[in-house]
Amino acid sequence: MKGEPILEVKAQEDGVLLVRFGNGNTVTLDMKPKFFAYRFGVLSNPDIFANVNTNGNFVRWYKDGMVVAEIAYGEIIKLVLGEAY
Repeated sequence: MKGEPILEVKAQEDGVLLVRFGNGNTVTLDMKPKFFAYRFGVLSNPDIFANVNTNGNFVRWYKDGMVVAEIAYGEIIKLVLGEAY
């Protein structure tokens, strides 16, 4: 794949994340079940969940300019494909 695998991320309502990939495909991830894990618990705050960005390889959430949670491209693919990946 040429370029970065993740082109864009957008926080949607109710813990849903829209991810657009470099190949033109788009997926929606329901992140809400992950809010109960220590790693993603901070995302239950709607203001933090909305403050999302990508560098092309990672999706990162910020609070006061600091990264408070992140997920890598490969992890996103595993969430989408489950055990098939």
